[in-house]
Amino acid sequence: MLRIGYSVDEEIVIFGSSKEIEELQQKVLDFLKTSVEKIQIETDNTIASDSFDFIAEGLEIVQNGKAVKVSVSGDKVIKIEGSKENLERFTSFLEFEENPIEGRHSHYEYFDGNEYIDSESLPLIIGIR
Repeated sequence: MLRIGYSVDEEIVIFGSSKEIEELQQKVLDFLKTSVEKIQIETDNTIASDSFDFIAEGLEIVQNGKAVKVSVSGDKVIKIEGSKENLERFTSFLEFEENPIEGRHSHYEYFDGNEYIDSESLPLIIGIR
């Protein structure tokens, strides 16, 4: 099951096996083919970690017609929201080569001039464990 850690004022890390990351990508792509506004994705919140301020209670993907914004809700759920097109662009960061090595990762974060990611979006790392 996917795990998500958050370090306040730093970044969010989504990590899982290559199969779990691939399944997340497919869930998001399938969701984007619907008219549903949002989906909840269950995550493993039972792990303990000294590396993060907290382990997320879940992941929520929301279609809203805007640039993608990664944020944390008050109930410790990671929220990734954006337009269908921008969320589809986001899913490319969930794509890894076949049989990636543990530790392989991608960075999803705003930079000046990027119109697809909201400037207030929290930095996100997607990694293989």
